[in-house]
Amino acid sequence: MDSADDVSQKRGELDRCPPGYDGRDVALCRLAATLHCRFESDREIDDLNMAITLYRAALELRPVKHADRASSLHDIAQCLAYRFRQTSTVSDLDDAVTAEREALQLLEPGNPDFNASRRCLIDYVRMTTGNIAAEMASSDASDVTEVDIKQLIRIVALETLGAMPTRLLDTRTGNLCNRDAQISDFMGSKRCIRLESLCKSYDRDQQMKFIRTEVLEHFQYTTLSHRWGEGEPSLRDIEGRSVYNMPLTRALRKLQYFCTVALERDCLWAWSDTCCIDKHSGNEVQETILSMFAWYRQSALTVVYLCDVVDTDSFVNSEWFNRGWTLQELLAPRTILFYTRDWSLYKNLASSNHKMDAVVLEELETATGIESRFPTNSSPGMDNARLRLQWASMRRTTRPEDIVYSLFGIFDLRLPILYGESAENALGRLLVEIVSVSDVSVLDWIGEPSQFRSYFPSHITWYRRLPSPLPRLNAEERPLATSVLRNLSDSLSLLLHLQFLCHSLAALLLGITYCVPAILPRTPVSSAPSDVFEFYSLISVPLPRFFSRHFILPCVAYHVTMVELQGADPSAPSYTYNVRASGLVPLRITLPAKLADVTKSRGVLYLVRPWPSRLHGPSAKPDVVTEEQLSRLEEPFNALLLSGSTHNDNEHKRIASSTLITAQPTDRASILKSKVRIFRVV
Repeated sequence: MDSADDVSQKRGELDRCPPGYDGRDVALCRLAATLHCRFESDREIDDLNMAITLYRAALELRPVKHADRASSLHDIAQCLAYRFRQTSTVSDLDDAVTAEREALQLLEPGNPDFNASRRCLIDYVRMTTGNIAAEMASSDASDVTEVDIKQLIRIVALETLGAMPTRLLDTRTGNLCNRDAQISDFMGSKRCIRLESLCKSYDRDQQMKFIRTEVLEHFQYTTLSHRWGEGEPSLRDIEGRSVYNMPLTRALRKLQYFCTVALERDCLWAWSDTCCIDKHSGNEVQETILSMFAWYRQSALTVVYLCDVVDTDSFVNSEWFNRGWTLQELLAPRTILFYTRDWSLYKNLASSNHKMDAVVLEELETATGIESRFPTNSSPGMDNARLRLQWASMRRTTRPEDIVYSLFGIFDLRLPILYGESAENALGRLLVEIVSVSDVSVLDWIGEPSQFRSYFPSHITWYRRLPSPLPRLNAEERPLATSVLRNLSDSLSLLLHLQFLCHSLAALLLGITYCVPAILPRTPVSSAPSDVFEFYSLISVPLPRFFSRHFILPCVAYHVTMVELQGADPSAPSYTYNVRASGLVPLRITLPAKLADVTKSRGVLYLVRPWPSRLHGPSAKPDVVTEEQLSRLEEPFNALLLSGSTHNDNEHKRIASSTLITAQPTDRASILKSKVRIFRVV
């Protein structure tokens, strides 16, 4: 059967499957595949266009959970990539990458379709990053024709735009432009014509350097950071129109001023999160959220508009500092200018970058609680994870889960955006990623635990409370501090004995039977040898990890030997306990609720210090402990209280998380005798 007959047969099959018929999606895909095959042999672009249309129609009939959706996405991505090779339409390549990415998320690793989809995605991404340009640049300049130079310029421009927002406002015209329009504007500009002419006299290395410089300068863009107000213009509102010619509203006036400020600062392009995103496209919204940190970082300038700051007033109390998304908009940009309500520069400061202005930096630190060294030198990643969470804990977003999504770029993570999930679940997903790279500092929080995981907080606000300041002692101070701590330990022990005697004497005088309700938790059963590490083998301690429903957490473990209720105020409520643990100075903790579970079950209790594996450093040697490491372990630390299950000694749960528990090892000898135990925490 020839190709025409095959196409005719598949059309007949489709005609017999009208809209609403169960097998219509299959018929659409079969006809599309036939047209695709015919295109590969005859190279008729109409066949390819029709195949893409048919695949898109089939995709609408195959929702996210449909078994064949991934294969449809893969097929349409291939067709779009073919069309890009024929027409160089950038949006086709963008759509191919998006479709293949979604297909990959629907497939399981190890599935042959997964591997095929991954290979295609890599190819499409490489097409966007200018590998063709590198090949062309490797030839001698004398062999490059005028047509080659123009194509080389186009490819470099495509590569540059690939790392930028999909749509930008042209600050000269006020029109919203997609990548095709941006490329067209540049290729027809006097700058590009001059670039073509000059390239003829350069060798290949000079050509590439000159082209990249010119393209980057042309596509410099300014980003807007602001508080959303009423009536913000959307993509649909401004498409096909100039923002300079639209009926004036307060929100549109802000957009117009922003564009003119960008133009004054020599940026031909501008980006605003109000109108440069298609919010009806879930894929585009996800890609935007995951890319925003990079977009703000790459921008030539970020304009921060403070609508609630007037004239020369301080911006310290501006609402901008309380919003979740503005945290990354403060940290990411290299250059920032603050503007007040009437679009005058903040305090009329003449600085070209307010991030480098001493006056502004001092006020920023007051407004945010963030040390000035961070806004001026902040990179995405896991460093200072606990501190970054603390910065975000003081902010809020309209949608609860957005407070977590706004941190993905700050931590350099690409996680799924799942609108509709709880903020608690979103925070848990983020913390799992952070802990997986062994930063256990994020376990240092005070508040209500998650209903899913006792070791994670229920909300990011529980990071708001800063950890107790832990003093770093020098060599001269350390012996004195150790002596003081030992005296305190002896004094507290004596106090506990005196308290017991007083209660007993009172009971005798009153003629009643009375005893102090001291709790003696059970002695733990022996752990498996593989779960315990001696002090001099701590370099072998495994990293924290997640397995099934357990958090496998290495900790320096201190067995709690006694818990005694020292006093209670039910009206507060407030319950104070004296606690003894082997290897620690006796301590006292105050809780808003009774340790009911412990008093009933006499379960095994541990005060633990999550093992900071980074303490060793990359050059650590087996069986060698440095003075610096010992000194750090001698310092006070924020302890977690773990309670063993009455049914399973190998399973533990964090309790008493609403109170900061600061513990202190008794002496260096106790540290040298300590062990790291592997806990399975739920």
